[in-house]
Amino acid sequence: MEKNILKYQKIVDSIYSDIKGRKLKDGDKLDSEHEIGEKFSVSRQTVRHALAVLEKDGILDKRQGSGNYVVVPKEMKLLNTGTSKTITIVSTYLNNYIFPRIISEIESVLGKNGYALRIVFTHNRSDGERAILERLLKEEDMAGIIIEPTKSAIPNLNQDLYEKLLKKNIPMLFFHSYYENLPIPHVSMNDVKAGKIATDYLLERGHKNIAGIFKMDDGQGPRRYRGYAEALLKHKIHLRDEQVVWIDSEEQKNLPLSAERIMDRLRGCSACVCYNDEVAYSLIQLLMERGIRVPEDMSVISIDNSDLCVLSPVQLTSVKHPMEQLGQKVAEQFLQMLDTSNPDVTYEFQPEIVVRDSVCRHDS
Repeated sequence: MEKNILKYQKIVDSIYSDIKGRKLKDGDKLDSEHEIGEKFSVSRQTVRHALAVLEKDGILDKRQGSGNYVVVPKEMKLLNTGTSKTITIVSTYLNNYIFPRIISEIESVLGKNGYALRIVFTHNRSDGERAILERLLKEEDMAGIIIEPTKSAIPNLNQDLYEKLLKKNIPMLFFHSYYENLPIPHVSMNDVKAGKIATDYLLERGHKNIAGIFKMDDGQGPRRYRGYAEALLKHKIHLRDEQVVWIDSEEQKNLPLSAERIMDRLRGCSACVCYNDEVAYSLIQLLMERGIRVPEDMSVISIDNSDLCVLSPVQLTSVKHPMEQLGQKVAEQFLQMLDTSNPDVTYEFQPEIVVRDSVCRHDS
């Protein structure tokens, strides 16, 4: 009798272990009684005993004519330990005009659901991200990680650490941007669409020679450039590489140092699509210092619709970044990751333009 108890308990313990290790997820169908019996070398009676225990524990949903399905209690959905209520947010900056609003909303939604947040910053440096990921790999008491990736347009030097975190079945969600070569869901704005509608807006107002300033090392830059290029090609306008300026994160901090290079690329253009409001704000100052009027001589459109749009000497027409809505959606999608067996919670916001004073019609 004792030997039979040990046999059925071995099945029960194995299924509990698979749930805690996330090998079995909410709604997964168990193997048949025959398959379980063969796997553990026990009789069908012993298998049924084990399944009855799991059903009594609320771990099993027995469906007549269909089979047995896993029911994961909420307290076991948090992580391998099943006890943590702490979520780590990894962000590039806090002082950027976007991130305080995003993070505030994430904190608000997750806080209402009983989670504590720990926020750490990479300062958009790959070595900073690596140090944080190495620390997180050593931790056990963690419900999951919400990450804004560092310089997501260049080769990912930390892919090995992400892969180790994935193997540990730690729930992860990218926000604002993402690494395209990692199977981790993301919540972001549709940056390709943002670049496209900004360029379309200029084209609809008669502009044909349209420059672009894009960031090369963050994923949003190449995606916004793609939208810019697609809009030009759709209107059968030749894409000229000499009208595109690529900058990196360090250069963006002090754009006036690149003034001559930028002005040279803008020569002959009537409009410019800017990577974001920070770039557009700096560009308008550079143009005004050189007696170039905005928008009469040069129309400028940007992306983000931040407070800089109304602080600019000429108020900026800008593609609206969802900010608060994005933060809320990040939290909601992350909770969905924890509460369901569906890991694909990717969501992209569709952008729209907020019209102000920095663009005028161009008659060629």
